[in-house]
Amino acid sequence: MGDSKFKVADGQQLNNSNYVLPNDSGEEERLNIQHLIFKHAFNGSFSAPVDQLLKSGARVLDVWLVERCCGSAAWTLELAKKYPNSNFIGIDIAPVVLADEKPSNVEFVEHNVLDGLPFDSNSFDYVFARAAVSVYTRTQWTELAIPEYTRVTKPGGWVELMEFDALRGEDDINIQRVYDAWVILAEPKGLVVSPGSEIRGFLEQSGWLTNIGYVEKSIPIGPKGEKYAEMAIRSFQDVWRGLKIPFSAVMQVTGEQYDAIIEAAVQGLIDKGTTWKNMRVWGQKKDNSV
Repeated sequence: MGDSKFKVADGQQLNNSNYVLPNDSGEEERLNIQHLIFKHAFNGSFSAPVDQLLKSGARVLDVWLVERCCGSAAWTLELAKKYPNSNFIGIDIAPVVLADEKPSNVEFVEHNVLDGLPFDSNSFDYVFARAAVSVYTRTQWTELAIPEYTRVTKPGGWVELMEFDALRGEDDINIQRVYDAWVILAEPKGLVVSPGSEIRGFLEQSGWLTNIGYVEKSIPIGPKGEKYAEMAIRSFQDVWRGLKIPFSAVMQVTGEQYDAIIEAAVQGLIDKGTTWKNMRVWGQKKDNSV
């Protein structure tokens, strides 16, 4: 019997949630590539001032949301190796299967974060979450995500979010058609179309964090010739292919017509390139917070 958390359509395993991309090996590979792109762009896997904290020993929560946002635990495993004195917990809706033995300072918890975080209050020194673009509604951002991230963080501990804006195609009609399809799909569900531009406000408005920091990076996507720019092209190509089922329906085109649109959009990235806005924001929990 199949897992009720997932459904299968056109050979892809899909989440029964707001998340619109498949939860399968192809998506996992894409997210590993995306992890490398983010690390390169931001010159590291995190931006909050927690390096010394992690070196001395901390309890860290990596929130994978409902989409395996860190690929095959790439962020968790990388930091667990770099900071052996710290303990890392990754939470995901799906069970984690590793090719290699799990490090002794890593634990995985299977849970849907839309049901809240299954941890005690004030139990983590550092909480990291990213890529919730199709997970939280605007209300869930302010009434579930930020409150829960803050609740489980110890006073004086840190919360860090990384999000991005949807890629627009002002100079490319095919990319713009994909963007328009995302807007049509997202807005009726109450999803935030481009959360990267809003996460700083979400943290500041909560009132529970201080020492808020923020960094923005415009990541090159193409043209052909630069390693990470080419990796970004591949990542977006895989994203768009993964969105074929919902987006072709929204566009009211056949599968073949959708494939042609994506092929033209990818060619535009190869020929001309563009940039993709990504943001990281972090804050320190106040002593009198939730």
